[in-house]
Amino acid sequence: MAIIIRNPIVVVVGHVDHGKTTLLDAIRQSRLIVTKKEAGGITQHIGATNINLKHISNLCGDNPAYQNFIKNLKVRGLLFIDTPGHEAFMALRKRGSSIADLAIVVIDINKGVEPQTKESIKILKEFKVPFVISANKVDAIPGWDINEKFDNQQPDTSGQFYTKFYDIIGQLNLMNINADIFTNFKKPDDYKESFAVVPIAAIANYGIKDLLMVLMGIANKFLINKLETDSDTFGEGMILEARDVTGVGKTIDVIMYNGKISKGDTIVIGGREPIITKVKNLLLSPESEEMRLAKKFNTTDEAIAACGIKIYAENLKDAEGGMPIYVCNALTIEETKEKAKTETGEISTSQNGVIIRTDTLGAVEAFVYLLDKEGIPINNARAGRVTKEDVIMASAIAETDKKSGVIFVFNASVAYDVENLIYEKKVKIFKGNVIYKIIEEYKEWGRNIKKEVPNIAKIQILGKYIFRAKNPAVVGVRILNGEIKTGMRLMNTRGGLVGSIIGIEAKKGEKVLSAKMGEEVPISIDKGDIGKNIDKDGILYSFLTFEETVGIESLLDGEEKVVLEEIKKIKRETVTKKTTPVK
Repeated sequence: MAIIIRNPIVVVVGHVDHGKTTLLDAIRQSRLIVTKKEAGGITQHIGATNINLKHISNLCGDNPAYQNFIKNLKVRGLLFIDTPGHEAFMALRKRGSSIADLAIVVIDINKGVEPQTKESIKILKEFKVPFVISANKVDAIPGWDINEKFDNQQPDTSGQFYTKFYDIIGQLNLMNINADIFTNFKKPDDYKESFAVVPIAAIANYGIKDLLMVLMGIANKFLINKLETDSDTFGEGMILEARDVTGVGKTIDVIMYNGKISKGDTIVIGGREPIITKVKNLLLSPESEEMRLAKKFNTTDEAIAACGIKIYAENLKDAEGGMPIYVCNALTIEETKEKAKTETGEISTSQNGVIIRTDTLGAVEAFVYLLDKEGIPINNARAGRVTKEDVIMASAIAETDKKSGVIFVFNASVAYDVENLIYEKKVKIFKGNVIYKIIEEYKEWGRNIKKEVPNIAKIQILGKYIFRAKNPAVVGVRILNGEIKTGMRLMNTRGGLVGSIIGIEAKKGEKVLSAKMGEEVPISIDKGDIGKNIDKDGILYSFLTFEETVGIESLLDGEEKVVLEEIKKIKRETVTKKTTPVK
């Protein structure tokens, strides 16, 4: 057993465009290299950067106070993780907790606490992750001198700063977050009572040293026990990204958060079907370089947590970002496979719900988290490409619920033949590379769907006039209420969809498009089957989705309202039967 103090894993979260990646660029000294390569300047995938204590020391220069502080630290560096918005933080999980030890919540001091910031803080509190708040873009305050400390600014500038600062403090207080400027923290225990706020200007390298010192201080004082790890134990990690490398094949970028991984080790990768393979090669990105963009890597025989590592192995074609990874041996492989199975898989919340396809499991969890907050049901969510089966399923769902019969696609591929089927089936698809924008587009589309008053009808099957039992069923009916039309879908009293009316005849045998209350006419029902889904002398209703039954009472007459209530009661009873467990 070899106990070491591993580097804390620090996640950077906050509202879009508040400067998360720009802050990390400043820490890495990689001015805007990463930021410029992202779609619209917005981070799209989780990235990782190893920062050692020597790099931090160099950033702090010759300042004696900083250097003396650094000399007494047990923590020897930081592993930073950059996330594409608050939702991706959900991907950084292990068995219901987070792999992150610390967090930086980035807030644009000029914009305050915006929605994604609030969600970031809620998630951090849920996972009990301590955090520091960086009040970014102070250099945008008129008159700000980046060569002076924040408390040495000119009076007018200082006044504007404190106005904005206390506005943020007030917003945080409404969230039950007690926060204060970091210079007011005189003793370590102050960090138990409040969250520190550090003013910074990431693009100008302003305040970065102070932020790093606060982070290192918190880790060194409060997290040492958590950071102790056995460097000889089997490694555990999570895939950040799986990608193809020309001439090599698929590789995986991994965060190791516990133990050790070595060249030649057997690893199990969690998924619907766990992947078992051996490590062929291990590569470390150079210190202070983003793993996603590093051009040269250093080969190593082993890596010890916490670190970001690139792994070469066979059988990685089904590996996706967000999947857990475990090192094992021949004796532990079966129990490791079982553990990996419980870590991930497809997600479903409703039979009638949207379909989600993404490039990583982390994005799947982000979608599920956000859609659950919006009350939007999910039929199926998983990492992978859109298939023809997905389109057929969405089309079927749309027949009963237009808003749910859609597909969300985040950075996942759609083959040409699948695109054709989407067009043929007229399935609505929402694609993009920013999750919250996809959801906003969907919500706007949903708001703009024109609510039409559906046809409401109730009919009686005339058992004496059954001309054909099925394929299609041709029967005489009496219209008890409303009006029937060709194309109208019908359901039975058990809530089952029995088919659509494909023909209506008048008494003289001529084809007509509709028939009204009180009339007796023969009709053809395409999927009707007398004795199975249609009872002889039974009652049928027009089939309505739950969505169609909402908010239309004021548009109906008295008799139609009665029939509507009968339809709604049948649908409620049907749902209850489906969701009540069998005892």
